[in-house]
Amino acid sequence: MYKLKQYHPGVLAVLSSQLVCLAVFAWETNGLTHNKWVQVLLGFSLLAGLILSLGFFGTWLRFKDEVKLHVFLSANPIYSAIAIATLGEVATILLVPLR
Repeated sequence: MYKLKQYHPGVLAVLSSQLVCLAVFAWETNGLTHNKWVQVLLGFSLLAGLILSLGFFGTWLRFKDEVKLHVFLSANPIYSAIAIATLGEVATILLVPLR
């Protein structure tokens, strides 16, 4: 059975940067047009979130005969949070264009 409960500090940094970016989008949509550091953080968190999400999906593919996807993500809450935050960032970028 697949068990991996260790989280690299980089994974937690990606998750925290995703949450910061989503909070900035939620509370101050006009501030994104002038703040290049928020745009850099958004680019980093989206790219890293996509890479990690693809990595999690690839890891699940190795164990898909033993574990279903929802069980894999519920057993690893950080993986689930990063995948959800990445989808949230993609949806937000598509809905609120950067000017």
